Amino acid sequence: MYKNNLSKKVVFSCFLAACLEMYDFAIFGFFTPVLHKNYLSFLDEANATIIAYLLFAVGFLFRPLGSLIFGYIGDIYGRKKALILSVALMGFASLGLCVLPPFAVIGLISCYLIAFIRVLQGISVGGEYSGALIYAVEYFDQKKRGAIGGLVICGCITGVLLATIVSNIVQNPALPDYSWRFAFLLGFCLSFVGYFVRKKLVETPEFLMLRKLKRKIPLIEGIKNNPYECISSVFTAAANGINFYFILVFLPKYVNKITALEVSYYPLITTIILIILSPVFGYLSDKINRPNLIKNSLLILAIYSFIGLNLVKIYPSNVSAILFFIGHAIIFSTQAATVNIFIIEMFPTEYRFSCSSFCYSIGLGVIGGTSPLVASLIMEKFTYNATFYISCYMSAICFIGYLSILISKKKRVNYDKVTV
Repeated sequence: MYKNNLSKKVVFSCFLAACLEMYDFAIFGFFTPVLHKNYLSFLDEANATIIAYLLFAVGFLFRPLGSLIFGYIGDIYGRKKALILSVALMGFASLGLCVLPPFAVIGLISCYLIAFIRVLQGISVGGEYSGALIYAVEYFDQKKRGAIGGLVICGCITGVLLATIVSNIVQNPALPDYSWRFAFLLGFCLSFVGYFVRKKLVETPEFLMLRKLKRKIPLIEGIKNNPYECISSVFTAAANGINFYFILVFLPKYVNKITALEVSYYPLITTIILIILSPVFGYLSDKINRPNLIKNSLLILAIYSFIGLNLVKIYPSNVSAILFFIGHAIIFSTQAATVNIFIIEMFPTEYRFSCSSFCYSIGLGVIGGTSPLVASLIMEKFTYNATFYISCYMSAICFIGYLSILISKKKRVNYDKVTV
């Protein structure tokens, strides 16, 4: 359909930019001890952890605002312009965290500035994640979308892996106390690279067909014409988000607390599995029914999460814990590679960016991204039965995602061409 050299450039550019952007956003989640020491030292450890997760959640809460802003830009002015602006915003937010003075210097103002920077990061990612995938899939026909989407999502997960590695290095006790700032400086530099990579891209062919189409507010039009698809997108994204951020950010610390096992390297294992398997399942989703693949994996994860987490508490050992994480990563990789493609394909080109990014941000950000915070609150409230209630919470979100796909299945339409 398009020249091979252009197609490879598009895939590489989207992979690289998604990697850089997700690194900048995820690196914050690995610095809870640093936040406590430098900005939340006036709180005890338990309250500092909750506030740190709350600040982490702020970025997700503002993802929908970012999807509104960049979705509108992407649908009206072009995918390329939206992606350039989003990566530039993320870069400056990372630079802000790098140079932010500690609590001892400027007091509570530092906490407010962190919250503001997380707002900027949330706005940036709100237009970034779905936008990168939309840009990629609009260069390829339906038979290749899963494979391409799997590669782009692999870029996002690679960014999380890079954030994991860098955070472990700069938090080494042997290094100076200020070394953590270099992690955010690196994020700024990487975003700078991503900005120039995207500047060299050309607009997608599908969007170019829309330039003469008069449109007012694409999101409102999309919600009005595709209500079932919007509902399904929100809850499918929520299940995707809770499995990703819960297992990477909250669960290692929680398993360590209830079992006294050293599990700090488990997120590294999870991300490596996702990097390897996401392109594989993305490719397979082009050969089999994509909605059924996601639906079945959500049902399996709903059961697996409840049983597996409780078994780890009852039979605490390195073997049981690592098997739980590996099993979860393998099952989750089927949806990590396909959920956003599934959502993107449900909307026609003229409001695809606005609807897919907004619905995905609501589900992933407001529900999935706040899961570490919700789980921490459950742990504080139900000390004795916390594992049971946390596993119920995680399983319930997965099951709701499963039901949302069932409900929307008869209403779903693939939009492979512009509907004008």
